[in-house]
Amino acid sequence: MRNLLVLSCVMAAVLVGCSGEKPPRKAEGRTVDVPVRVAARADAVECRSFPAQVESEQSVTLSSKATGTVVAVMAEEGQKLTAGAPILRLDERELAGQEQALFAERDQARREKEALAARAALARTTMERMGRLLGQKAVSQEDYDKARAEADALARQSEAAGAKEQAVASRLSELAVLRGYATVTAPFEGILARRYVDKGAFVAAGAPLALLDATTGRFDLAAQVDETLLPALRQGQTILAAVPGLAPKPFPVTVAAVVGRIDPASRSFKIKCALPEAVPDAAGPPRAGMFGRVYVPARTAQKLLLPASCLSLRGDLPMAAVAGPDGTLGLRVVKTGGSFAAVAFAGATYLTDSEAFEGQAGDDRFVEIISGLADGDRVACPAGATLRDGDRLASGAGQ
Repeated sequence: MRNLLVLSCVMAAVLVGCSGEKPPRKAEGRTVDVPVRVAARADAVECRSFPAQVESEQSVTLSSKATGTVVAVMAEEGQKLTAGAPILRLDERELAGQEQALFAERDQARREKEALAARAALARTTMERMGRLLGQKAVSQEDYDKARAEADALARQSEAAGAKEQAVASRLSELAVLRGYATVTAPFEGILARRYVDKGAFVAAGAPLALLDATTGRFDLAAQVDETLLPALRQGQTILAAVPGLAPKPFPVTVAAVVGRIDPASRSFKIKCALPEAVPDAAGPPRAGMFGRVYVPARTAQKLLLPASCLSLRGDLPMAAVAGPDGTLGLRVVKTGGSFAAVAFAGATYLTDSEAFEGQAGDDRFVEIISGLADGDRVACPAGATLRDGDRLASGAGQ
């Protein structure tokens, strides 16, 4: 009985030992072939971005020189026009009526002038005859004076009639010019950016009718910049700009004008930057009104930057895969700062806020590393691949 009890205890102990779970085996590290980037601090030019708008150097608002009703519209908004192309026409019947009245007034003034000229010639002849008779004592001095006065008066009336005719002729010339403005035409080749009136609208003299932007010539990028950056800008300086609708990447522009007057409402000043004649990788010619940004250098500072593809998230924690001396990767939590688009320009690295410019797919976004990495650390940049602790870099990886 005692032996049976001992045997039962031994069997129970064996069964308990066999039923226990085996400890999990640690996953073996993989060999990965991914790009490697060496962390290093470097000088970078921090830029502040400001919204801007493309403006045509030659942009005009066409206004009415006469009062009238729009009777015809010959061009639509967005249409490309050649120099002299008609845009709209005003009713000129009132001007035509005024012109006919002036023609009649001019003819009447001419007839009056001719009649007075004939009377003045007769009075002058009579005066000369009276002068000869006065020398012969055949007429009195009073009769001669009356004849001379009448001749002088008629001569002046004839001159006045001639002046009246000239005045009417001048008014006719002005009216002819005014009738020419009844048809509004494009003064140069351009695009009809806006038409302020439609057919049937009544317009007064001086009212705006259309806005025309030139398609040739220089284009500027105009922006309002914070007043604190006024000392950092000067005419002729080259800075970076971006026009997403024109080109996929930032490009250099030249500051053409710095308006030093500060707007008290926005505490900003205006700058104009000349767009280059050939914008790199431009999808087409610039158009007035396009949205853009200018990047104004604010300061130069040392930063440790890594491409965003070199970081991964574990929950909410950004992590970097750092390679040891033997190539073994270890995940390390890092503290990050701002996100930038980095552009190599004028021998330096210019940092622009990445949220302000949406580049093409594949463009690198750089993240500032505040802590967690040191100069010389080799960071694996998997570009979408998932790395784990213990993974090993393949021989020659990152070279």
